[in-house]
Amino acid sequence: GAFVTLLGAAVAAAGGPSGAGREILRAFDLLLANHTPGVGGVVEDSFLGLLTVCTVYSLWRSSLIPAPVGNPIARKSRTKASWLHVISGGGALALGLYGVVLERVYRESPGWTWMWVSSALFLTNALTYGPLMQIFKASKEGKYAMKLGYSFVASFQGVVIIAWSAQPDAPDWMYWAVMPFWFFSIAKLWESTEFVLALVPDSEEKQRGEKESLTLMDRFTAGSKRRLGRMTPDAATLTYVSLNAFAAVFDNAYMAVYTALGPEQFWHTSQAFNDADFHLRLVKGTTGSLTIALLIFISTLGWRKQMSMDLAIWLNVILGSCGPWIVLFWHKLIDPSEDWFPQFVFDPAYAYHPLWQTASAVAVAQIS
Repeated sequence: GAFVTLLGAAVAAAGGPSGAGREILRAFDLLLANHTPGVGGVVEDSFLGLLTVCTVYSLWRSSLIPAPVGNPIARKSRTKASWLHVISGGGALALGLYGVVLERVYRESPGWTWMWVSSALFLTNALTYGPLMQIFKASKEGKYAMKLGYSFVASFQGVVIIAWSAQPDAPDWMYWAVMPFWFFSIAKLWESTEFVLALVPDSEEKQRGEKESLTLMDRFTAGSKRRLGRMTPDAATLTYVSLNAFAAVFDNAYMAVYTALGPEQFWHTSQAFNDADFHLRLVKGTTGSLTIALLIFISTLGWRKQMSMDLAIWLNVILGSCGPWIVLFWHKLIDPSEDWFPQFVFDPAYAYHPLWQTASAVAVAQIS
């Protein structure tokens, strides 16, 4: 089938079986040679190793690789929308893994074609999950977590464009291409806030059933608790909710600073003083998308009893909640001397000005 055809094409591109064998040996040598020394290298390899294993497993369980090579889960929907969701999801996982391997093994960044195609696949996958929610047998909390996850995936495509807009050959319109992603960024901020509100304990009056004496907080959190259902404040849930809430706040601040400064000023500190961060920016957004997409698929396996739910929950925490933060601080694993948040560190020797001042200055110059 198609899988065999693609595999054959890959072998042919490597110069046949012997060429493919030599490239595998070369890749293994580079994997060892490019290992980051110290604790940072251990964390990097452990996380990226888990990410690789989970990606390969998810592709193996997807409908894109048929039996007997794969072990696809039974599909309950065969509509055009569901096929689009499956194909875009599988393609996004494969291209996301390609970017991770290229960075970790070869310490190289992918090109423009990879960026546009992978981003389009992740965005398509995030926008086509709706019809599947009607047949997805999960709790209210599980379904809302899937909605939040896809909001993160969609918004991360804005982060990808932010990163690539600083490339020397990036067109000016890429700045404006980021702006529609504010919708998804604000959506995930609200959705993550709903999880926080749903965990707020009921007042004593509500616990006693005194509806006439409900507090303001009871009334304020009622909608969120109704939409998400009863949530248990265990360690996994509290970790998931708190890290997602912090991530949503951070991402909106990230978008705000970029919107105000534009690509050149936004990336100045990173480009001038944080080499690892400036290099890794080209794969960070896609790798973050990969972690979230994986947790959603793995959660689906858990709800469908294709995987231990306990394992799915903790993989959810590691990949979905901790994963994006590890990706964000990836540059610190490579070079601990770099800034934690380079985009929020401003160079006193650099003349910053908000983007609207730049626009007005350009307009005045054109008139004069």
